[in-house]
Amino acid sequence: MEAQATATVKDALAALYHHPDHSIRTAADRWLQEFQHTLDAWQVADSLLHDESSNLETLIFCSQTLRSKVQRDFEELTAGAFRSLQDSLYVLLKKFNKGPAKVRTQICIAIAALAVHVPVEDWGAGGIVNWLSDDMKAHPEFIPGFLELLIVLPQETSSYKIAARPERRRQFESDLCTSANVAISLLTACMAIDQLKEQVLEGFSSWLRFCHGYEVSGVLTVIP
Repeated sequence: MEAQATATVKDALAALYHHPDHSIRTAADRWLQEFQHTLDAWQVADSLLHDESSNLETLIFCSQTLRSKVQRDFEELTAGAFRSLQDSLYVLLKKFNKGPAKVRTQICIAIAALAVHVPVEDWGAGGIVNWLSDDMKAHPEFIPGFLELLIVLPQETSSYKIAARPERRRQFESDLCTSANVAISLLTACMAIDQLKEQVLEGFSSWLRFCHGYEVSGVLTVIP
């Protein structure tokens, strides 16, 4: 079933982007949109993102699909599926660390949405920001991807594309705000990397807006 769905997705994407007949492109677009709402979309999108033969069109579609599934359809997953999804997204974040940028951004948003849905303890001691801190220190070669995730995290707290219960969203916001100093320390360390300074400044802005200055007022002194 998955193999058939995967082949159909590839055919539909080829038709959408390359078929000369407008009606065929329209039908392919409609089918792909409907497919994104199915249970099969989880596995097919994930599989094609890991497939080294997938072209850019496929990667963009599948990253958008996986992001939207995490945002709005998280409750379709069984209780034990969170861990394998988390592991897969982490592998994909490293895989697309250097791009394509559109794909990496969708993976970052998907991870941020996942963090909104699940309790802080599912990310280990200290939640997702401490998890991210440990991995940035252990794997500095993946800092561009990790840095984008760090920027996206506070931005996604206000995204109502994420179908999380209000109490869960409030708890996530509280947990994230208590991690602000860790995030600011990571951003400060990244300032030493010249090619990342623009992203780092975006990160400072993102976290300061989110926490409204919560215990981070001194950070402005590190910005040149």
